Amino acid sequence: MGSFGRWRRMARVQGHRLREALGRAEELDTSGGPPPSLNRLDALVDGFAAGQPVRWSLSGPPRPLPGAVDVAAYRIIEEALTNARRHAPGAPVAVRLRYDPEGITIEVRDEGPAGGGTPGPGGGLPGVRRRAERIGGTFSAGPRPGGGFTVRAVLPAPEEVAD
Repeated sequence: MGSFGRWRRMARVQGHRLREALGRAEELDTSGGPPPSLNRLDALVDGFAAGQPVRWSLSGPPRPLPGAVDVAAYRIIEEALTNARRHAPGAPVAVRLRYDPEGITIEVRDEGPAGGGTPGPGGGLPGVRRRAERIGGTFSAGPRPGGGFTVRAVLPAPEEVAD
């Protein structure tokens, strides 16, 4: 194998290592505050409610979630609220959490304008999709008929594992 082939192979290996390291770093929270958790959902919603009506509802009995699922759920809601503020400022937002025996379903809906509001260059939704899929969940997002936008994630957290 020539030197170019060795260089290409080395670049691929280093690229894979870098992607893995960045994925792990994404989960770390260096803010010094409490770790992201659905236990802090009230504070998250209160932080976004200034200037934008946000309400949240819960169905099913809440239970402790595995750490990765808890962090992912919090971050998904955080990103969806950030997008609602950015693309549908002032529009009402609803956050719904549903616990069931298989896991948790998250749905964040804004009542913004038809077409989803002002488009932006951000990469938040692809990151949310990766976050959900990395832990075995599913993710969807898109405009709603008649206006607004919905972000939905289903994250696995079977009852017998979550305890």
